[in-house]
Amino acid sequence: MELLTDREQGPMPETHTAVPPILILSEGGPRIGMGHIGRCLAIWEELADGAAFAVEGAGSAALLATHGVPLAPASTPSPVVVIDRRMPTPPEAVARLHAEGQRVCLLDDPGVARASADLVIDPPTGCTWSPAGGRRLAGFEHALLRAEIRAAAAQPRAGIEVLLNMGGADPEGLTPALARALRAAGVTVLTALGPAYRDPQPEGEVLADASQWPAALAGARLLVGRFGHTLLEAAYLGTPVLAVATGTQADTEARAFAKHGTIAAVRVYGPGDARIVAERVLALLANGERLTAMAARGRELVDGRGATRVATRLRELA
Repeated sequence: MELLTDREQGPMPETHTAVPPILILSEGGPRIGMGHIGRCLAIWEELADGAAFAVEGAGSAALLATHGVPLAPASTPSPVVVIDRRMPTPPEAVARLHAEGQRVCLLDDPGVARASADLVIDPPTGCTWSPAGGRRLAGFEHALLRAEIRAAAAQPRAGIEVLLNMGGADPEGLTPALARALRAAGVTVLTALGPAYRDPQPEGEVLADASQWPAALAGARLLVGRFGHTLLEAAYLGTPVLAVATGTQADTEARAFAKHGTIAAVRVYGPGDARIVAERVLALLANGERLTAMAARGRELVDGRGATRVATRLRELA
């Protein structure tokens, strides 16, 4: 089925007019997922009244509204602008913001504008990063986790053998095929659908209450998920992951990330490869020692204080 972009989901709501010290430019939707907005929410939680979001599309705005996040126009003259978008930021955009007296932070941006940004934040899910001109925050100590993820460590939902979640949107449309293949292999699976999911309802049990996602992630014996930010959340919670990668770049990054010891990676080319994923799941479930080691390694790498560290640096810029 054809997926809608955020821009096609309706008009934007009214925005707030106050000028926040920090403006976060982000994006999300059925085509790109919600990982950008999710990790920026972790920053906003630390900054509270010191930050606002600027997003395109009613879908993203509605999601932010459920968290009480203030919205502002992208042209708001905030002292600091944080940019976390799918495509690299053009260097001329950074130059324009600098000319207007604003400082720029780029999050997960491999483009050449890194050389002129005041601050770059490089998630450890990326396997290579070019040099940065300003200050650079990298490594697992800067993993951006929302408060609800951190709280879930103390309140896991028990009894989940395999949790299936292909991100906030599942742009590749793999969820129905994966759920079917896992059930056919005899795996007890709970499927969690992201807020921008638009494909058919998968077979089997589906997490009915989206607010229970953190507890489900914390309690799962294994997560089958799309390669992305969720890997860092799972690592903090001690949940091993089989990361499903589509495309050459995702496959390269997933295999590089697997060397940290918290995930296993599998490459797929489409729904027709769901059986391969199910076979890998069965092999992992049969190897209790490996799952235990993956869980321990994740807790060792991610301490949950990354958003606090990043917020401190942003306040210094502002």
